[in-house]
Amino acid sequence: MPIKNVYKRKRENNNMKGIFKRGISIIITATMIMSVLTGCGKGGAAKGSSDSKDENILQEASTQKKDYVFKSEDLVVEGLELSPEDFVSDISYIGDRIYCSIISGHSSYKYVSFDTEGGNLTSFTLPTENADFYKYESFISDGSGVACYYQKQNENDTAKQSIVSFDNKGNITQTYDCSKMLEEDDSFFVNSLIELENGTILAISDRGLETFSFDEGFKNVIEIGKPGVEYLSDYSQLLKSATDCVFVCSQVDNKFYVQIYDVEKGELSPNDTAELPGVEPGTLLFAGAGHDFYLSSEDAISCYDREPHKIVKLLDYLDSDLGIKNALDAVCALSYDEFITAIPDSAGGVSIKRLTKVPADQVKEKKILTLASTAVDNTISSAVTKFNQENDEYKINLVEYVEMTDEDWSVGMQKLDKDIVSGNIPDIMAFGTQPIEKYSDKGLFVDLKPYYEKDKDKIELLPNVLKAMTTGDKMYALIPDFTVGTVVTKKKFTDGKDVLTLKDCDDLIKAKNTSYEIAFGFATPEDILGLGLTCATTNYIDLENKKCNFDSDSFIELLEFANRFPKELNYQKYDSESEKWFRPDVALFEPLTISGFDYFRAHKQAIFGEDIAFIGFPNDEGQNESLIYPGSRIAISAKSPYPDAAWEFLKILLDDEFQNNKYFSFPSTKAGFEADAKSMLEQPYDDYTGEKLVWTIGDVTTEIKPLSQEEIDELTDYILSVDRTTIYDGEIATIILEEAAAYFAGQKSAEEVAKIIQSRTQIYVSENG
Repeated sequence: MPIKNVYKRKRENNNMKGIFKRGISIIITATMIMSVLTGCGKGGAAKGSSDSKDENILQEASTQKKDYVFKSEDLVVEGLELSPEDFVSDISYIGDRIYCSIISGHSSYKYVSFDTEGGNLTSFTLPTENADFYKYESFISDGSGVACYYQKQNENDTAKQSIVSFDNKGNITQTYDCSKMLEEDDSFFVNSLIELENGTILAISDRGLETFSFDEGFKNVIEIGKPGVEYLSDYSQLLKSATDCVFVCSQVDNKFYVQIYDVEKGELSPNDTAELPGVEPGTLLFAGAGHDFYLSSEDAISCYDREPHKIVKLLDYLDSDLGIKNALDAVCALSYDEFITAIPDSAGGVSIKRLTKVPADQVKEKKILTLASTAVDNTISSAVTKFNQENDEYKINLVEYVEMTDEDWSVGMQKLDKDIVSGNIPDIMAFGTQPIEKYSDKGLFVDLKPYYEKDKDKIELLPNVLKAMTTGDKMYALIPDFTVGTVVTKKKFTDGKDVLTLKDCDDLIKAKNTSYEIAFGFATPEDILGLGLTCATTNYIDLENKKCNFDSDSFIELLEFANRFPKELNYQKYDSESEKWFRPDVALFEPLTISGFDYFRAHKQAIFGEDIAFIGFPNDEGQNESLIYPGSRIAISAKSPYPDAAWEFLKILLDDEFQNNKYFSFPSTKAGFEADAKSMLEQPYDDYTGEKLVWTIGDVTTEIKPLSQEEIDELTDYILSVDRTTIYDGEIATIILEEAAAYFAGQKSAEEVAKIIQSRTQIYVSENG
């Protein structure tokens, strides 16, 4: 029973609304400034508490862990071929066979079963039309089962729900239309469904726990809200164990509870209700032999038994080098030391794997390197897995400092900073956009330039990335991928100029009679100030000479320009969809993070509908103040006893395998960048529907065309011209935002605020620069 069961769509979608969630905007609000400057990286939300974690996390990670190691082997299923479009949504072990539910393409639901050695394959496909889909499939040992069937004419329709039974050849044998129940409950909906070996069918609905038969329909046996069943809700899920014991699993106030349903008595056993300690949202509960049930979390597989009511860790993903960053979506237990699962592979597809326990005394001894960050993204995690799987002498252990903290990302960075400054330095460090010069200037990092010079015949980096990585004649951190932050407008508004001034923007806004509220998309004074500071940091801060320049005319002009924007935004006035206002020239400038050639393609063809220009943030210096945002910056400690091994790891990040699979950023290698560009000459198709790709913004639908070589060259020339990275500091951001607030509130003049900011930042830079 998955507490979480998600069918993940691939990168491109045929609906523009919401598509820019991956970080298109570089408008930086007060909250966003702090996250950028303290290096939140690309990971998920922080969890846990520093009080509950071992403070000596680095020392702990420096030892090899052997108690939770499993080996991974391909389970070759004779006659089964999985394509990159296949998603294995569920795996179960029933009787003596393994059952896999496979979603292929847009709406194809295939079910296969095989023995534990991968033989005796049987398969069938359940029928679908249009946007139909199935959920909550439940099998019994003869290969038949039941499922919820949802019928939809198109993606935007409300689904019509039915219960179907099917035989082991995929023939639908019975169907029950759930809309019959709407006569007595106008919100009736099934959210969980199981079939037991004796033919009993149970469900969770908005009413509570139900028994079901095709002849009599649903019968409510336990009502939500009834005394004694306070944990039951319409989001509860049913889980049948290997022995057909039925568990009802519920989440209440972020706590998880399991109760046993007595099938014969038709009641929840009052003495069998237990809270599952430490279970987090996203955990998958699943059945298998050997224990009541198992749990797949974001870092481990554990087991649970009512007696002694304890969750016991069995398998650790990192210790086993499985390359798994999240809870497994599809897994079953053959026993407590053997699992069958589906794991994404490097080609973008999925493979069926057998995971088998390795006794601690048989785990190969390796030299340990530590890789630390406030959050490790999936690319780095995958590279660590590849390194560990292929290297017989060394192993990298990940140290995520965010695991020690609460939801304040800066706390994790402070702890990492404290360790580095005190000399307790990890072998490898992955940073986000926080400044690292204070470390490299003190000689804490290995100069990577000699390593790169030795291997540059095999690995050629883009010249702008190489320049961004270089300080003087040394190279202290690798940038394996990047995006470019800029401001975009229609080319016809620039009069052929590469850069616009703030006055140019003012004049255009007035000439077009548009509102400041929508001129830069949706932007407040803090947004514009943050954007200007992010793009033009070097105009105001000189770290090398420890000087600030915030009392300059250009900074005062930036404050005054930002103050023209509304303090509060009226999203309803513009339908909360700023993208649709660029084509009719209502919105004029878009702060943008360009993360691929396809982003350029979508903006030119769908959002603006004509030629666009990348002008950087408007300024009077005549410099295009676009920026490189490193996906990460990875450094090697000068104190590491294994710098050569650490460099071998960094090289993995520059392999074609990783450089050619950048979905949300540009590759840093020339080969990867050119391969990405070449792919844009082909007709784009929607990964979900297989149709030609279209983008819909408001009422306008645009069929996306391939880029021409001229367009590719245009974007390439621009991207390669951008070689600056931001040097923002969190404390400076706090000072600026605190003091600027008085000006935006009308309490002080721009000149007064600029002088105060200059004084405070100068003191800070002098002491900490």
